[in-house]
Amino acid sequence: MRVLHVGKYYPPRWGGMETVLKDICETISSRVALRVVVANDKPRREEDVSSGFRLTRLANWRTIFSQPLIPGLWPILRREQAEIVHLHEPNPLALIFYLLAGHQSRLVIHYHSDIVRQRKLKWIYRPILELGLRRATAVIAGSRELIDHSPILRRHRGKCLVIPFGIDLRPFLAIDPAARPRTETLRVLSVGRLSYYKGFRYLIESMPGWEGELTIAGDGEQRAELESLVKRLGLAHRVHFLGRVGSSDLLRCYREADVFCLPSCAPSEAFGLVMVEAMGAGLPVVSTDLPTGVRAVNVHGETGLVVAPADAEALAGAIRSLQASEGRRRQMGINGRRRAQQRFSREVMADSILNLYKAMDSRSPGGVPLFQEEPEP
Repeated sequence: MRVLHVGKYYPPRWGGMETVLKDICETISSRVALRVVVANDKPRREEDVSSGFRLTRLANWRTIFSQPLIPGLWPILRREQAEIVHLHEPNPLALIFYLLAGHQSRLVIHYHSDIVRQRKLKWIYRPILELGLRRATAVIAGSRELIDHSPILRRHRGKCLVIPFGIDLRPFLAIDPAARPRTETLRVLSVGRLSYYKGFRYLIESMPGWEGELTIAGDGEQRAELESLVKRLGLAHRVHFLGRVGSSDLLRCYREADVFCLPSCAPSEAFGLVMVEAMGAGLPVVSTDLPTGVRAVNVHGETGLVVAPADAEALAGAIRSLQASEGRRRQMGINGRRRAQQRFSREVMADSILNLYKAMDSRSPGGVPLFQEEPEP
């Protein structure tokens, strides 16, 4: 079976969408004839077959509203003979080119999130997205919550299949929670792009309500604003901005932390894969109750604590509660690691996607039902 995946970017470009694409492709590449097409960070085309499949990075002329302009995608979609085209959305130009090319493949739209902040783009793009969703054979969403709360997906729920995002858990499972260095200071870790929807402001504002240190791994447009907030609150001795870190430094952060916090405050946070990393590392998670896939990852009272978004006092209360009981933190870490393995590994995700491909293949007798949600383990 020939399959073409089209995404925005591919690692080492950092982001949740890019990580999901990488983990899918590396896991299914031995079982399908796979090609992957994305934008390059450079104004030139590059080809790579080192991962066992053909990865094409197309010349990126410029980026507008987070959309890379890659005109080289048009001729590829016109010529490509893949039986299944798997588009990762939101990626407006890819869907427009696919529709204009009149490709006869079966179309899978992997719907990572709604467009939330870029309102002009959202309303311009919506009719095109509706057309693409009608054209699609199947629509993958990372959670039932996204389908239920997305004004777009709700209209196409009959085509939707819930396949939770999964990651390569092996580096995180290799961390031994029992070997975690013990200190009297609670160490809270948060990871992500320093952007408005990540809610780091509220996590920093919560710090007068709990004792300990906060490490933030990631970079972004809000870094200067957040650093200024830290100074204003007199917290410079308690908050450590690491900037963008490599994989080995990130694993060290997970090894040395006691609690992980995802303080996201807007639906642009569609899932929160870093929570799965933290759970794989055996950490209890404090997260916010957003009406997206975030709600599907962390189980309140079992793998961590869930609080209202944009609420510094609620974050402080949750962290303070976990600070009070090392045994509770340890048990939540054990529960989280088990849940990550059962529900959010890339192998589980890839098997579900391959089952979908088989069900879409008219040459495959029987197969599996197309649109159903697997029960919680």
